[in-house]
Amino acid sequence: MMKFNLKVNIILFLGIVFLSACTPDVVDINLYTSDVEDAAFEGEVIEVPVRASFSTYSDDEDDDLEKATIIAEKYLSPDSVFSQSTGDWGETLVIETTIPLGTLDNLNSYLESNTRIAVLLVEVDESGNWIDVTFRPIDFASALNSELSDINFMLGFELPAADTNFRVISDNKNEIAVYATAVFVSQKPYLYFEKILKKRDEAEIVFKGSSDSVYSEIYPFISIAPN
Repeated sequence: MMKFNLKVNIILFLGIVFLSACTPDVVDINLYTSDVEDAAFEGEVIEVPVRASFSTYSDDEDDDLEKATIIAEKYLSPDSVFSQSTGDWGETLVIETTIPLGTLDNLNSYLESNTRIAVLLVEVDESGNWIDVTFRPIDFASALNSELSDINFMLGFELPAADTNFRVISDNKNEIAVYATAVFVSQKPYLYFEKILKKRDEAEIVFKGSSDSVYSEIYPFISIAPN
């Protein structure tokens, strides 16, 4: 029994190491409501700030994270910033970058000349009153994942993150309603979340990407509407 438990513990540990290296611990997205409306109704494509952090529970003796950074630069916005630190339990890589926000047609045109690994897809309902914003990877994410795996099988890039945080900030004169399903706000779980934002109000909405969450199967999304 002791040998069996030891084997199980080793397998679980290796699984945690592998998953943590491939999946971001946290992805933070800062989203202004006026940008969403401009993308939805004015046809704009807007680069939105995103911060992603990765952890590996081992020493980076072969400088694999540095090699990974060089590869990742090809798939991210030119002004992306990378920072690496060493802690008691391993290495941490933080990437500060941007991804485009826009409708499907506008994003497809934009990506013909701009390489990115993910987008914020804007969709307007038939009435024109609701706007959905979905965070989703695109084909370049798979290409990045393949290149990173070639360096080290424990490296890679896969979404969703363990936590995807939407920080929704209202800069509209009128009130804006924000909606989300199966999320956490201030560490409290909500099956259905709704908040009315006045100008300069904000809401931070957390989507869990663990295997027991619906967001391990579908992409995180929020909805906004004028109140």
